[in-house]
Amino acid sequence: MMSKQGQDRVFEVAIVGRATWNLHSLNNEGTIGNVTEPRTVTLWNGDKVDGVSGEMMKHIHAFWSWLRAKEGRLPLCSACQKFQPQRADASIRDLPEEVRGRETDAMGEIIRRCVLCDLHGFFVQRPTIHRQSTIEFGWVVGVREKFHRDLHLHARHAIGSQEETTSEGEVSEEEASGEREAEVTAQMVYHRPTRSGIYAFVTLFQAWRIGLNEVNYTYALGNDDERKERFELALTAYEWTFKRPDGAMTTTRLPHIEGVEGLVLVAKTAVPVPLLSPLCDDYRQKLKELAERQGVEAHEFDDLLKLTEILTELRQLSPFRLSDSSQQ
Repeated sequence: MMSKQGQDRVFEVAIVGRATWNLHSLNNEGTIGNVTEPRTVTLWNGDKVDGVSGEMMKHIHAFWSWLRAKEGRLPLCSACQKFQPQRADASIRDLPEEVRGRETDAMGEIIRRCVLCDLHGFFVQRPTIHRQSTIEFGWVVGVREKFHRDLHLHARHAIGSQEETTSEGEVSEEEASGEREAEVTAQMVYHRPTRSGIYAFVTLFQAWRIGLNEVNYTYALGNDDERKERFELALTAYEWTFKRPDGAMTTTRLPHIEGVEGLVLVAKTAVPVPLLSPLCDDYRQKLKELAERQGVEAHEFDDLLKLTEILTELRQLSPFRLSDSSQQ
C-alpha cells in the first residue's frame, strides 16, 4: 500500500508493461488502392513487428482528459473547448495584447487558463512559446513472435439502376420499348487488416511540471489544490486509456482486451524513474531492482483491476513542487 501522509508528493510516474489486444486495427499506415496497410515498425535487429504509434496513444489520453475536464468544469481555452489540436496557438488571440507581447506572462496565462494545454503541451508561433507535454508515450509494439496479422476481404453492395451508354442520336432498346431500367447490384471490394497480440508499452507522467512556467521556472498555478486537481485528472485519463483504447476502425474492430500486466513506477523525490522496455521478458524483475536502488516505488499489476487500484491510490497524493530556493 502507498503511504497517504500529507508530505507525500509524486515527482514522476511511469507505467510500463504488456497489453493483450485481440482483433483490432487501432493504427494504420494508410490505404493503397482498396487495401489498408497496418502499422509496421522495425526493431534494432531488423525484426519487423506490429505497432500502434505514441501519437495515437497520446491522442486517446488527451481525449479522455478533455472529456473529464469538460464534465468537471475545469478551465479550457477556447480552442480546447472544441478539442482543436492547435490548442494555445489557436487561442492566443484571447489573451490581452500586452500579455501576448511578453513570453513569461503569455506562458503563465496559457497554463492558468487551460488544463489541457498545461498537461499535454503546446506550441505558439507568435510569440514563439513552446512547452513540452507532461505526458509522454512510446510506440506500442508487438512482442517478437507474439502477434498475428491478417488481411480480410470485404465487400459493400448497393442496388442501383443500369445505365445504357449509347451513341449520340441513338435510342436504347429499353427506351424504345418503354421498359423500366433494370436494377443491378454495385459491389465495392476492399481489404482491411485485423491484428492480435501481446504489445509492449511505456508511458511517463512528469507530475512535478504541472502548472510550471518553463520560461522562468516558477509555478503559474499558485494554488496547490489546482495542481492536485489536474494531477488527478491525468491519472483518471490513464485509467480510461487502458480500459478503453481508442483509435482507427473501432466501429468495426473494437479491440478485445484480454489482459494487461506490468509495473507502475513512482518517484516521490526529484529523481527520474528508470525505464526498461517490456520487450525484454525479464523487464519486471530488472525494473524492480533498478527502482529499489534509486528509491523509487514499484507497484506490480497483473490485470486491469489491480492497475485501477494503484492509480486510485495515487490520486490520493499530490504532485511534487520545486522548492522556493530552486526557483530563484
